[in-house]
Amino acid sequence: MVKKNGNGNGKLPAELTAAFEADAGLGLEDVTNSDMQVPFLRIIQALSPQVKKSDPAFIEGASQGDIFNTVTNKVWDSDKGVSVLPVHFVQKMLEFVPRSAGGGFVGELSSDSADVRRAVRDKDLGMEILPNGNELVRTAQHYVKIVHEDGTLESAIVDMKKTQLKVSRKWITLIAMQKHNGSTLPSFANTYTLKSIEDGNDKGSWYSWSVSIGGRVGSIEAYNDCKELHSTIKRGELQLAPPPSDLALEDQSSSEEVPF
Repeated sequence: MVKKNGNGNGKLPAELTAAFEADAGLGLEDVTNSDMQVPFLRIIQALSPQVKKSDPAFIEGASQGDIFNTVTNKVWDSDKGVSVLPVHFVQKMLEFVPRSAGGGFVGELSSDSADVRRAVRDKDLGMEILPNGNELVRTAQHYVKIVHEDGTLESAIVDMKKTQLKVSRKWITLIAMQKHNGSTLPSFANTYTLKSIEDGNDKGSWYSWSVSIGGRVGSIEAYNDCKELHSTIKRGELQLAPPPSDLALEDQSSSEEVPF
C-alpha cells in the first residue's frame, strides 16, 4: 500500500530517508545517458501549443514570452528569466520538412555535405531549401545547466536559429571576454540570465532571447557538475532527442538577415 506523507511539514520519516540513501539509484543500474532525454529551453510564442487550452501541450498559467522546459513544463516568467551555466557550444545543420508539407524534424546533416553546399535561399519563404525540398536550418546549440532557485542544477539545451543567431554570437563573445589573471575563464565559471524580449519585422512579431551575465558559479560542486557534463558531451556519450518540432512557431524571421 502506498501512503501519502501526511506529517504536514514535508519531512520524511527517518527510516525512509535512511532507506533512500542506502538504495540510491536502485532500479536505474542499466540506464545510460542515451536512455534519457535532455530538455530544451524554449520561448512560448503567440501560436505555441503551450498557450492553446485545447492542445495537449497546453501549460496552465503560461503566457507568450515565457520560457519553458520541454520535458518538465516548468515555466519561467519572461521578465525574470532563467539562470544558466553554459557548458558547451556546437553548430548544427538540421533538416526539417517544411511546415506547408506537414513539418517535422528529419535529421542532422554534416556541414560539409553536398546537400548543404547545394542548398539555395528562397527569399520569399525566408529559408534555405535543400535539393530534396526540405528546409535547412542552421542552428547554434548551447548546452547548459539550469540553476534552479534552490541551487540544484539541471541539464538542458538552448538552441538558437535565424535571427536568434545574432544573440548566440553575442553570448559566445560575452563568455570569451571573461578573464581571470589574463586567462580566459571556462564557460561555466559564470552564470548568465536568459530572458525574452519582443522582436519583429515586416513579416510579423515574436519573442527573442536576451542574454546578460549574472555572477560567479556558486560552488565547486556546481563547477564540477558542469565540467562532468562537458566531458560527457566531448566523449560523445550524450545522445540528443530530436528538437521540438514547433520550429515554424518560434519566430517569423527570415534567415536571410543573419548569415551564419
